[in-house]
Amino acid sequence: MKLQSTRNGRKSLSVAAYNGGFALVRESRLVTSDGPAEEVQFLDVAERIEPDSIVVKGLEILEQNYDYDLVSKGKLLERYIDRNVHVRNSETGEAVEMRLLSVSECIIGERADTKEIVIDPVGELILPALSEGLLLKPALVWKIAPVVLDQEIQVSYLTKSLEWHAHYTMEINEHEFRFDGWVKILNRSGAHYEKAKLTLVAGEVHREEEVNNGDSTIVYSRIQEAGVTVLTLPDRFIYRMNRPVTVMNEQLKQLSLFSAHGAEFKRTYQVCSGDTHADIKLEFSNTVENGLGIPLPAGLVKVYEIGESEEAFFAGEDRITHTTPGKNLCIHIGKAVDITSDSYEKLREKHGVHEYITYVYKIENGKVESIRLTVEHIIYDPFWEMESSSHDYERKSSSKVEFVVRVHPTATVELEFTYKIDKQHEGRSY
Repeated sequence: MKLQSTRNGRKSLSVAAYNGGFALVRESRLVTSDGPAEEVQFLDVAERIEPDSIVVKGLEILEQNYDYDLVSKGKLLERYIDRNVHVRNSETGEAVEMRLLSVSECIIGERADTKEIVIDPVGELILPALSEGLLLKPALVWKIAPVVLDQEIQVSYLTKSLEWHAHYTMEINEHEFRFDGWVKILNRSGAHYEKAKLTLVAGEVHREEEVNNGDSTIVYSRIQEAGVTVLTLPDRFIYRMNRPVTVMNEQLKQLSLFSAHGAEFKRTYQVCSGDTHADIKLEFSNTVENGLGIPLPAGLVKVYEIGESEEAFFAGEDRITHTTPGKNLCIHIGKAVDITSDSYEKLREKHGVHEYITYVYKIENGKVESIRLTVEHIIYDPFWEMESSSHDYERKSSSKVEFVVRVHPTATVELEFTYKIDKQHEGRSY
């Protein structure tokens, strides 16, 4: 006998969603049969399942198939090729019997009484009983040795097209901010996950096949979570929702990850060669003292700033990478209209094997308060030394040097520095 197992027999369900658009689904079901069963049809699985990832415990399987031959007009009609069907006139109720010849481009049939060929007959097409083997839902079909079943089985598999992304909102006011973390889950796997234990896994997992999620309509849903538990796993960030979550197929759901209040941040400014206005950056630490101190998954941060009118305005957005506790974050939100920069090469002289280059940054502060600004300058010549500088600096790498400039309100400061290039050393071949 054949036995069908549906989600009605489900005892537990867990979903672990990974960065990269795939998920690990694990579920337990109770299967029972009245007599010896030799085939089990395991229904309500994801349409985007990866058949080579399936693991079954509690059942001795001889053969496994993934059947996706679902009912559709085309597939159904193909099962009746060379069989007799009826076409009924909806007005008179009269039915004409004909043999179905083709359904590839249109319906072609041969009348049973006159042997005439009919193309696209007008009327209601009546088919005999549903052809055996045509499933209404995707299914794992297992052949087993005949046995009476009364046991719980555990099934796990990977499915594509279930993805999650972290995103954040940040509201700043003076020197404090509110930082809220959210998770977006998009389910296009072709299955519903009702009251599942949901776990989110952050980090890159090597996959041989690139996931393609396609395009489809999305249903949007937002729920507030009771909380999240952060778990440990080597090389990964793990977040487990503290209550069951339902994620329906074709649904985009938002879950609250955390909310940090009263944390402190620092606003900094930076210019590079060629910039006309300074970049605005918000810096803060991922620490318990700062209201955070948890692993932060990579994601987009949207920043809102409260002005003098107590209204919040959108200030900009930036992406953060996976950030461990204790690390600093830096969010670039745009350009400052009241801090300008004019940079240019002032002088270039050659003395022997050395070339001396003088560069100038003219910084103008239009604010009513003093600012601290960093100037990041790139020197593309591989062999160079700083000769002189009007401001403090730090060599960040072989090509990058960073200066610190303080500018009083409505004032202008000139940063000037000279470095020399060793052309003889540069020309050597190794």
